Amino acid sequence: MGPWVRVLVVLVAVVGGVLTGSGPAGAAPEGRPGAGEGWLRLAHLSPDTPTVDVSVGPVGGGDAVVTADALAYGTVTDPRPLPAGSYAVALRAAGAGPRTPALLSVAVDVPVGGVRTVAVTGSFDDLRLDVLAGDAAPPPADRVRVRVVAAAAGAPSLDVTAGGVPVATGLAFARTSDWAEVPAGTTALQVTSDGTPGEVPVDLAAGSAWSLVVLDRPGGGLTVRPVLEAAGASVVPVGGVAAGGTATDGTADGGTAPVALADPGAGPGVAVPLRLRIPGIAVDAPLDPVGLDGGGTLVPPGAAGRAGWYTGAPAPGAVGPAVVTGHVDSAAGPAVFWRLRELAPGDEVLVDRADGSTVRFTVTATARVPKAAFPTAEVYGPVPGAVLRLVTCGGPLDRAVGSYPDNVVVTAVAAP
Repeated sequence: MGPWVRVLVVLVAVVGGVLTGSGPAGAAPEGRPGAGEGWLRLAHLSPDTPTVDVSVGPVGGGDAVVTADALAYGTVTDPRPLPAGSYAVALRAAGAGPRTPALLSVAVDVPVGGVRTVAVTGSFDDLRLDVLAGDAAPPPADRVRVRVVAAAAGAPSLDVTAGGVPVATGLAFARTSDWAEVPAGTTALQVTSDGTPGEVPVDLAAGSAWSLVVLDRPGGGLTVRPVLEAAGASVVPVGGVAAGGTATDGTADGGTAPVALADPGAGPGVAVPLRLRIPGIAVDAPLDPVGLDGGGTLVPPGAAGRAGWYTGAPAPGAVGPAVVTGHVDSAAGPAVFWRLRELAPGDEVLVDRADGSTVRFTVTATARVPKAAFPTAEVYGPVPGAVLRLVTCGGPLDRAVGSYPDNVVVTAVAAP
């Protein structure tokens, strides 16, 4: 049986550029988009174990970098971005101080770009801390990857189907099924324990991965809690960002009609993005909805001073890669992402939303990649956290065609 994990939100901002001058001075370093970080989450999946305190810190001692106080049965925390490396996880009775000897402990290696879940599992008499690896492999188009986490002591054996596709057969308590691919969209989830079936509808967006956590329900029976493990773009664009010389120097919206908004399954409370602010490079621009051209290429807004949010990907602040596009320059001079290549680790990026909230991201990496070999899977693929990728044109200007051969990709992660 495979391990399980729930994944974070990623915001991906991708920007195309129309370059007619010599281009911005300097260049982003060549390399791959991404960051030297991974994600870690905590879960309490032991039905008869009371609330516990869990802390995560450096191996060998030091201050905790993640804490979860009074962690109760059925709780799965949001994944936290952490520098890749080794960590020590300690479990204590709820209310015990950090100097109290741990009841259980385990070491966990958090890989670059990966996610690990440390789960309190089993019965109280056989309690353990399991390190569960995630799997964010992108599913085929119009499909979803799902697995079942058996965390109900009242269900010694589980059979689960989703949309008629078997996901788990005879799954024992405190075990996890392998991944299965099922059709995206609203589907019927059928859970059978000891011959007693139950059915609930679930809405699973294309390009996402889910853990279906089966829990004991207070008073008897079972509860199924869908946990979003990773989300990607529901419609993946072809190649790099379009830079066909269409930017204007005005502020009117001249972009193409976007594709239909695809809900990545982040749930309620994820508001529409309205504005992008990057204080370090003096960006303060409206965000317009944008989509694909007839060939499937992502098209930025027509106006040089505006940025665009790709509606075929998750919204900023939701799990998965949100996508923002914009030009690097126009015939009139620098455009919204002219200075994007200057961003460095630690710089702040802010997205203002329609509900008045602001999502804050921290830059972790900047890279330059050829448009001819654009890393589509890395930019649009499923991720376990809220990430931001800002992409614009880069490299030496090709005056013959009036564009740049590369994209500059800036990766940022949502602040905890």
